[in-house]
Amino acid sequence: MPTHVRRVFTCLTLCLAAASSVNAQAFPLLDPVRVRLISQEISGDAAFKHIRFLSLLHRPRVSEKLWDAATYVEGEARKAGLERVALIKQPFAQPPWNMHFADLWVVGDRPERIASTLQNDVHVAEHSRPTNLTAELIDIGAGTAADIGSRDVRGKVVLTSGEIQTVMRQVVLGRGAAGIVAFVDADAPPNGIVGAGLARPDQVPWIQLTRGAVDGREPTFGFSLSLRQGLALRRRLRAEPGLKVHAIVDADSGRGERTTPWQVMVEGFIAGSDPTAGQDIVLTGHLQEEQHSANDDGSGVANLLEIGRALTKLISEGRIPRPRRNIRFWWTTEIGSERQYFADHPNGPASIWVAINQDMAGAEQSIDLGRKQDITRLPASRFHFFNDVAESVTEYLVAANTIYLAAIRNGTPFYPEPYFSHNGSQHRYAAEMVWYHEDSDHETFNESPIGIPAISFTNMPDRFIHSSEDDLWNIDPTQLGRNAVSAALMAYVMASADSMSAPALVAETVGRGEERIARNLRLALGWIAEPGAAAPAFHRALDQIAYAADRERRAVRSLAEIGVRAVDPTPLVAALDRREAEAASRVRDAWYRSTNTRTTPARPESPAEQQLRLVLPVITGGPREFLAHRLEVKEIPGLNPIVRGEIFCLIDGKRSGWDIFRLVAAEAREAGAVYYGVITPDQVAQSLRAIAATGLVRIDAAAAPRIPK
Repeated sequence: MPTHVRRVFTCLTLCLAAASSVNAQAFPLLDPVRVRLISQEISGDAAFKHIRFLSLLHRPRVSEKLWDAATYVEGEARKAGLERVALIKQPFAQPPWNMHFADLWVVGDRPERIASTLQNDVHVAEHSRPTNLTAELIDIGAGTAADIGSRDVRGKVVLTSGEIQTVMRQVVLGRGAAGIVAFVDADAPPNGIVGAGLARPDQVPWIQLTRGAVDGREPTFGFSLSLRQGLALRRRLRAEPGLKVHAIVDADSGRGERTTPWQVMVEGFIAGSDPTAGQDIVLTGHLQEEQHSANDDGSGVANLLEIGRALTKLISEGRIPRPRRNIRFWWTTEIGSERQYFADHPNGPASIWVAINQDMAGAEQSIDLGRKQDITRLPASRFHFFNDVAESVTEYLVAANTIYLAAIRNGTPFYPEPYFSHNGSQHRYAAEMVWYHEDSDHETFNESPIGIPAISFTNMPDRFIHSSEDDLWNIDPTQLGRNAVSAALMAYVMASADSMSAPALVAETVGRGEERIARNLRLALGWIAEPGAAAPAFHRALDQIAYAADRERRAVRSLAEIGVRAVDPTPLVAALDRREAEAASRVRDAWYRSTNTRTTPARPESPAEQQLRLVLPVITGGPREFLAHRLEVKEIPGLNPIVRGEIFCLIDGKRSGWDIFRLVAAEAREAGAVYYGVITPDQVAQSLRAIAATGLVRIDAAAAPRIPK
């Protein structure tokens, strides 16, 4: 056995043997001095100052204010000492939209200002067209045909609790109304993401009209009110029929460099010591959102600036070594920037190793429903030892900032290794690694055809997002700083990975992999233990073991990417093969005991499963083709869109449709039906057909069905 492999296994054995005696607050992947230097240098208070500036700007996707935000970040990144800082202009198909002023008044004997951008920019619906008119206001309820009846709405402004896009299409463009005043109905239940109805009666939602024409006609304008405002206006309208309003919207498509139709992105670097490494670690946060957007995503933008400043300072002062790989910072227009970047630079993904996204990373956690910082695990399709780095960092910081009764009895005061911001709370760090979800910038790295492992920080629940209430009061500098420390440690560990740190990385990956396989074995044995378990339960159990082992092979093989002859994954894979065989044998033994037989039941198959055995999907498009056609993929009824994305990611020209079904079904079972639902072969077959219909995937005939025993 080569010396470097023997060293890895020796360290692994010692680490696992000593696991029970290791202090829970000891971080195993970096020496304690560097951990403390990084955590103490990063300031949540400093990050909060950036949010103060950003929260002043209403910054839609292509607008002057978004350009102002990008210019600010560009300047601050330079001040932080980042290298190769650049503001990148990316093409965008739709024109800009710049809001200068909007005002809505009741006119007459009792004039009243109802809504104005003087109060909050989200009072005007994004992409409202310019207007200056006085018209009668009428209440059309939810805006359905039954609500309107035979009333003439032509030329009138309508008050509605209906969905604004539908009302614009059917009532304004369809029946000639002049514009919309919208609010969320009191009966609308809060969904844990967006506050609604009686839960947040003073919340003004951020709403949008379409940028382009609808059926050849341009939308007009809309105003957004809180529930309290909407109900008050409805009561007044009932008491004063014929009430008139004066609406002003001063908006334009802009002129000059700041408003040319492009989206913006800012990039900066901490240069690695090895310019040939070609394995950049990318941190992302997105610039565009509504006014305030303090948590979503002023927090992520600010944290990237603070991480860049802190690491650059520590490196320049010689207090921590320069990492081997580049750490790259991307301040983006959410999702659009990354997809456009990869379309413009098809070879770009080859130089990026992993990515860390910060989206909603500063939430005050004591308010509303008791919020929690979620950090996504990697999906099974992109599994990598980076997942175990993220898990290790998260567990360390949670343990370091949580009170334990036994620890108090042991003489540990308060938190074992606390991180507090000067102006922040002293709440515990409520953070948790959760099953993968999409809906932020990390999605663009994981998705086909890019394939870069990426995770995201996302706060949940959050009923202030995309509204007037996502303001500075919503931010806790302590939580902001802790999330910045978490991301910085993840990035620095990955950027510094080499032959010296490889043994600890192997220990984390193999040890946590054993835990994951054990979890799936528990699920498998539980299905067989259910009363009346039949053949489907037996094969489901075996599939679960195969899925878990397949995922862990990806993790241990990724250790070879550390390079410099740090890890030979061959013996690790062989050990996994043996572990899979052992787990499968335990499943069979459990089946034999429960059925009092030594017979292995035949695998029952539906017509959809038989069809999936015969197809071999192959990716045919590149980043540019995916940018143009990705959104054409139709949704499948009952199939979680996140699972649809995972199906896409599992297409590699080697897995048959049946292989893909077995993997996504097992992944959903491990997470639980409440998370991804129950996946059927029909859904996977429909999804593959929908993907192929865009031309991004070709469906070949599978070479030969592979039937596991």
